[in-house]
Amino acid sequence: MGGLHSLCGMTSTGAQSPVTFLVDERSGISVTGTLDSTTLIELKHRLTDYFDSTDMTEIDVVTLDLATVSSCDQAVHEAVRHAMAVCAERSIALRVVPSEEVRRVMTARH
Repeated sequence: MGGLHSLCGMTSTGAQSPVTFLVDERSGISVTGTLDSTTLIELKHRLTDYFDSTDMTEIDVVTLDLATVSSCDQAVHEAVRHAMAVCAERSIALRVVPSEEVRRVMTARH
């Protein structure tokens, strides 16, 4: 049985994090807010937890929904690479849905 779980991150000081994760056991993880080096570790944990707690036998594609990420930095590259690696280990396809901000950062030339 799948379900939705909304998870708001907390900073080490106990303050509310600028990112929210919505985990849907049937399809993947949605990220809302800021994705940067301070929130990346939480996303990596959520991805690992997702794969550890979800029955993957009936899932062919996992979605990393970044459509509502309003702010991000180069950490988004690491987030996508990490998701790709975790999916590849399990022979599952990854679908990334970027926001305009994510698309801008991912395609920026340095």
